[in-house]
Amino acid sequence: GALYAISPDLSWQRQESGLTVANGLDWSPDGRTFYFVDSAHSRIYAYEFEAKAGTLANRRVFAEVAGRPDGLAVDAEGFVWCAIWDGWCLHRYAPDGRLDREVWLPVPRPTSLAFGGPDLKTLFITTARIRLPSRVLAEAPFSGGLFTLPVDVPGLPTAEFGG
Repeated sequence: GALYAISPDLSWQRQESGLTVANGLDWSPDGRTFYFVDSAHSRIYAYEFEAKAGTLANRRVFAEVAGRPDGLAVDAEGFVWCAIWDGWCLHRYAPDGRLDREVWLPVPRPTSLAFGGPDLKTLFITTARIRLPSRVLAEAPFSGGLFTLPVDVPGLPTAEFGG
C-alpha cells in the first residue's frame, strides 16, 4: 500500500510506499502533524505536514500499539483516539504518544471513530461483526452496531477539500 496526496487540481503525488495495511488518518489541531495507522505493524506514525506543498516528511513512530489499531481521530487538545480491532476498546494517546486512557466497549471489533454532534463532543464509533464466532456474538450481540460516547474535549471540525 501507499499514501497519496491529492492536490486541489486533482493531481496526485505518492508520499509513502511499502505499507501493508494503510488505515486511519488525521491531523493535529495546528495542522502541522499528520497521523497515520499501519494496522499490520501495530503502529501509529506521525509525519511533519507542510500544508502549502501538501507533503509529508520525517516519519516517526508516534505509538507502538498493544493490539491491532484501526481508525483514528484527533481531538481539540491534540489527543489521538484509536479503535483497537479485536481489542474491545479505544485507546487515547497524549500528544507525546503516551497511552492516556482505555475505553472498554461491549464489542470486540471497533473499526473507526469520528467526532460529531452540535459541539463535536460525541464520539461515534463504528464496529464490525464479520467472521466473529457464534460464542463471541452471544457475548457481544451488538457487534456491527454504531455506538456513541460523550466526551469532555471536542473533536476538530472537518477541513474541506480545496478541489
